Amino acid sequence: MKIKMKTISKNRGFTLIEMMVSVSIFVIVALIVSGVLVQLSAAYKKAQAMRLLMDNLNFALEKINLELREGVNISLSEREGVQFDRLGGGTFCYKKETIDSRDTLVKCAEGCTTCSDSKDMLAKGITLEQLNLKLYRTGYKARVIVGVKGEARSGVNLTDFYIQTTASQRTNDL
Repeated sequence: MKIKMKTISKNRGFTLIEMMVSVSIFVIVALIVSGVLVQLSAAYKKAQAMRLLMDNLNFALEKINLELREGVNISLSEREGVQFDRLGGGTFCYKKETIDSRDTLVKCAEGCTTCSDSKDMLAKGITLEQLNLKLYRTGYKARVIVGVKGEARSGVNLTDFYIQTTASQRTNDL
C-alpha cells in the first residue's frame, strides 16, 4: 500500500520585494490623501471665519431693519446717520463712526448729535467704507433704504461687500 503525501508548493505568499513595493505605494497614497485633507480642513476654517463675519454684518442690518420698522419720527441727520424714536421712549441713531482707527457702524442711544455712548455693531474684521441712507415718505410712514459697503478681513482673506436692505415703517408718525 502506497501512502500519498501532499507536497507543499514553494509558490505560496509574497516575496519581501513585493511587500516593500506594496507598502511603499500605500504610504505614498496615504500621504497624498492626508495632505489633501489638511488643505481642505484649512480652507474650511477660513470659510467659516469669513462666514461668521458676514453673519455678524447681516445680523447688524437685520437689527437696524427691525428697529426702523418699529420706530417713529425717522429722519436722516447731518452726520450721515438715521435717527428714530422708539414708541416706548428714547431716541436712537445708527451711523458710521471711526473706532480704534476702523470705520464701523455704531448705535447711539442719545441720537446722532450727542452720541457719547456709541456701541460698535460690527465685528473687528469688518471695515465700513460707506453707509448709504435714503429716506422716502408716504403720508405718515417712512421707508429707509440702507446700503453698506466695505470689506471683511479674516486673517489674510479679504472680501469686499455691498449689502442693501429696505426698512418700511409699520407705525404711523404721531
